[in-house]
Amino acid sequence: MRNLIFLGISTLLLFSCTPQKVENTGGEQPEADADAVRTMPEYAYTDSLMMGSHKLVYSITSQPDSTLQIVVDEDGTKYQESSWTLHVTRDGRTLFSRSLSKADFKSQLPEDFQKLGIMDGLRFHHAEEGKLYFSTCVSFPDSDMSCPFVLTIGPDGSYTITPDTSDPDEDDQFPSL
Repeated sequence: MRNLIFLGISTLLLFSCTPQKVENTGGEQPEADADAVRTMPEYAYTDSLMMGSHKLVYSITSQPDSTLQIVVDEDGTKYQESSWTLHVTRDGRTLFSRSLSKADFKSQLPEDFQKLGIMDGLRFHHAEEGKLYFSTCVSFPDSDMSCPFVLTIGPDGSYTITPDTSDPDEDDQFPSL
């Protein structure tokens, strides 16, 4: 009996000395690592459409790319740039396949966006006269400041990247991201 009581007391002492996990219930937040690099979430989207008698399938993916530069904003927050890949097939054959990053827009970007911006979106907009139109932009991370572009893919797989100069408030214009 004495051994059983001693075992019970020993067990209580053991558990009372074990560190307990404390939940943060708001208020003071744990300090973020100053050297941490933020990344955009990975993205994958696939869809298809008919253009005349041709079935087109496009896939858009993105992921942080360690071969690209790390952007440091004015507050010292670091962001890893992402690569965006667009793959388009027509009737099962590759029409277009390319990875894109901010570097593809560099000659068309203001200096501050060249330094502080990241490519942060790519989406299909519409198809017209055999061409596919995609919206994309280079933005300051965590802000609404952006330089929108239109990526146009021709029926032969050729492409152009031009600034999106449409007025987003006009319904009949090509809206930017």
